[in-house]
Amino acid sequence: MNKRNYNVFFNTHTVSGIVISVALYVIFFAGAFALFKEEIAVWEENTPQHYVERAAIDYDFLLNDIAQEYELPGRDIRFNLGHTNLDKIYVLLNQSKDTVNISEEDRGYEYFSIDIHNGLKKTYEENYSLGEFLYRLHFFHQIPYVGLYLSGFISLFFLFAIVTGVIVHWKKIVSNFYHFNPKVTLKRIWTDAHTALGVIGLPFQFIYAITGTYFGLSILVLLPANFLYNNNQDKLMQDLRPERVAAEWVAPTADPMPSVNEFVTANANTWDRFHPQYVYLKNYGGVNAEYQLIGELDDSEKYLNAGSITLNTQSGKTKIDRDPHVADYLGDIQLSLGRLHFANFGPLWVRVVYFILALITCFVIISGVLIWIEARNKKSMSLNQRLYTAKVGHIYMGICLSLFPITALFFLVIKLLPAHLMDQRMTLLYVGFFGLWLLASIFYRYKRDNYFTNKSTLLLGSILGFCIPLANGLVSGQWLWKTFGTQYEICLVDALWLGLATVGLFAYCKIKPNIKAQSAFSKHPIDYKNRKALLQKEATSEKPLNPIDINFNESIEEDMKAKIALLWLFLAIGFIIHHVYGLATVYTSESLYIESTHGETPMAWHVYRILFEGLALVFALLSLQFNKKGFWTTALVFAIVLGLYNTYHFVAALLHELGNLSEIVVLAWMVAVSVILTLSLSQMRKSL
Repeated sequence: MNKRNYNVFFNTHTVSGIVISVALYVIFFAGAFALFKEEIAVWEENTPQHYVERAAIDYDFLLNDIAQEYELPGRDIRFNLGHTNLDKIYVLLNQSKDTVNISEEDRGYEYFSIDIHNGLKKTYEENYSLGEFLYRLHFFHQIPYVGLYLSGFISLFFLFAIVTGVIVHWKKIVSNFYHFNPKVTLKRIWTDAHTALGVIGLPFQFIYAITGTYFGLSILVLLPANFLYNNNQDKLMQDLRPERVAAEWVAPTADPMPSVNEFVTANANTWDRFHPQYVYLKNYGGVNAEYQLIGELDDSEKYLNAGSITLNTQSGKTKIDRDPHVADYLGDIQLSLGRLHFANFGPLWVRVVYFILALITCFVIISGVLIWIEARNKKSMSLNQRLYTAKVGHIYMGICLSLFPITALFFLVIKLLPAHLMDQRMTLLYVGFFGLWLLASIFYRYKRDNYFTNKSTLLLGSILGFCIPLANGLVSGQWLWKTFGTQYEICLVDALWLGLATVGLFAYCKIKPNIKAQSAFSKHPIDYKNRKALLQKEATSEKPLNPIDINFNESIEEDMKAKIALLWLFLAIGFIIHHVYGLATVYTSESLYIESTHGETPMAWHVYRILFEGLALVFALLSLQFNKKGFWTTALVFAIVLGLYNTYHFVAALLHELGNLSEIVVLAWMVAVSVILTLSLSQMRKSL
């Protein structure tokens, strides 16, 4: 690889990595705990589990109990049994389709948990747990409307960073892996650690980049699928999610509904070692009602092992919808992506390995940020540049590293929370967790000492981590040695925190003051108290450029080109999202078919796509290669045109489509990208 291409890949890897690093760290850190969402919920409630087989649950009792509070005729009812035999399952009641006999206020959508022994029901808010909170944080669900898509795009750029990182480090991956030396310069330590641990976690990270992109941007899959199915959305959903297709309501039945217990018991043993996971009751109370049992074979039998059976209550006949021993392309692809992402296959140790690899990835992200900080704090750089680098580093490190002690603290808070406040956990977590996290991030940002940030967060997180199993034992009497082998969920959470706290304390003890002395910020300290005077002095002084400055300016130019290319890419993605955001309506039975069309894409659409997405992608590519002022002038003019168009579209949406929040959010994002792109292009053009 020639030097120019190497610099392009290196700067692209650096810029893309720095842009997504904080969000990516949050995704992996929260995702590590999200692997044990159900175990954390059990640990919080201190309720011993009886591990009842799913086929042995008294579904008729649960239905009768639910019917005391809700009108069930005409509904599609789903029992989510989970992957483990816990005492609590989740029930989804879709809106009743019986509009004649059921009043409108009694037909609404309901979702709640229910105890299989006593029928105790809790709403989603009442049942909200720290595990659920971290699971939602994993894909930014707390950010309305765009959180999931944001996580999808971050995964996409993570994939981009992985590929460019492998290309950049390809020749020295093996040597850096085997020649890690903690006694060399700090930048070299972080570089070697970044490479070595990146290689260890590379397959895992690649899997998560692919599957994360799929789940975060799965709505984009529907765009080509919609054309393939000739706008037949019913057929599309029948193939993609057959169990969720709602059958048409005919009429209520006068006959009693068949026993769900008998249906499950009779069909749970259709295949050896088959474990039910969902029970669907479609058009319950109707003449065309159906019962459906969905589950999986034991993991030791087959990796892609989903199967389902349906009972037609009118005819009394059952049919096999999906045989787990027969390959199903669409179903198996979706199942494999889900299993690889959520690690819900194999024994417990698989999730533990995922947990460890997720935390290793967090370290890879942090080491990448530290490499960037160390590399850009040189004496040859201007004070303004060094201040900017230091500020970004302090912000990034404060946000990322404070997440460890804050998470440990709220495990303690939830465990010590009085029983009468347990139903308020959702409010407590939203206000308390985010509030304290923000305060900690601000504190570490203005402390301006990454060494202190690292040491203090490790120490606080470790101390709090050791207190978690201790608090659990004191509050509930569920000590680690008592739960081992009997209540594995409670034992697992305590063991995970003991392990995390031990590793954190070990790392704290290994970080010595002499390591701080190796930092570029210690060798070339910044006088923050006198920074205004120093900046003014630097601005008034003139000195000839030396070769180091020239090389640095070339590096800045490459960084700017990579940044502009990413902004063009962001803009193209924004146009694509704007085109397809309405595809979400296929889930609410809204047609996307345009009347008077004949299945062919109008030529005007092709022209529109070429002028917007097409040219944006072309400029993204050319920005990495061209260095002529004429090119940057052309790019600037086109960026201004797009910016004016996006601003007009945004204002029009505010005036005429105020209720369409998703479109307004996307258009606001595109306006912001257009402004930054225009400023960057103007700066680039002036520098030539």
